[in-house]
Order: sequence, then C-alpha cells, then structure tokens
Amino acid sequence: MKKINPPYSWLTISLWGICFVSTFTVSAQVKETPKQRMAQFYNWTSKENIPFEGDCYEADGVDVTKIDMMCIQKYLKSIEATGLFSSIYIKGLQQEFVKKQADIKKNGYAEGIDYDRYTLSQDPPSVKELLFALNNSSTTAINGNKAKVVVKLKKPYSISYIYSLDLENNVWKLSKIESK
Repeated sequence: MKKINPPYSWLTISLWGICFVSTFTVSAQVKETPKQRMAQFYNWTSKENIPFEGDCYEADGVDVTKIDMMCIQKYLKSIEATGLFSSIYIKGLQQEFVKKQADIKKNGYAEGIDYDRYTLSQDPPSVKELLFALNNSSTTAINGNKAKVVVKLKKPYSISYIYSLDLENNVWKLSKIESK
C-alpha cells in the first residue's frame, strides 16, 4: 500500500473544496440567466409608461436645441430604478447627454435620435417577436462577470441584436445594446 503524505492530501482536498464551494456559492447567488434577464427587459419595453428622454428636449425637427438637465437626471434615475441597466450603461447615457449639451452650446443644436433607444429601430418589433427570437434563435456567452446575448430576429425583418451584460451585485444588467 502506498503511503500518502498527509499535508499534501489535506492541501489537495482543501483546494478542491475551496474551488467547489466558491463556484457553487457564486452560481447559487445569481438567480437568473442573462437570457432570463433579457426576457424581463423585453417585457419592460412593452409597458406604456416607460421613461422617455424626448420629454426632456426642445427640438427643431430631429435636432435638439435645448436640454432640461433636471429632467434628464430624473430620466436617468428612473432608468436606473428599473434594475435592468448597469452602472456602465447609466454612465454612458450621462456622458451622451453632457456631450449633447456641449454641442448645443457650441453649435446651437445637437443630434437627436429618431429611433427607439432599446431596439435601435424606428419601427420596433413587438415584444412577442422579440421573445420568440430570444427563445428560438439566440446564443449566450458568459465569461466571468460579463455576458453577451445575441438575438437573431427574422420577423418582421432580419436583424441581430447584441446585448452586453455585466454582473452587478449578482444580477445581470444591460451595459450595451447593439445591432447588425
């Protein structure tokens, strides 16, 4: 019978235990998958009274000529309160509005957006179409505390949405929305 060095065996068992327990603890604390989070996001976008940044603008056509920054702050707080968006996303929006404010000061106007911010479309697909695509033609890649969900929509038109999510306080939150 081969003799096992006791310190080595306890060290090995301890290291395996730490790895197993820490992996189990992290996965046990994260209550939903990135895909489930996207379903919540899609359902949120279908609500009638979601915050709308356009209420904070004065515009000439598509060009923004004045921004009510107090209104923007309320908008940002309401977006943040949904729990769907990461601090990275919120910071990005803040920077976008500060840049628009600087453009108005410099040029007299800033470029507005003439599309839905969450679907990057002037004619957004329905929540039913988005959920169908999420459940039937999407992929999810998770790398540590970052995830990417790619949703390939075929109806009413062909488009791929790429959602980047970050794990904040054990909750997946949107940090970037792209399309191609």
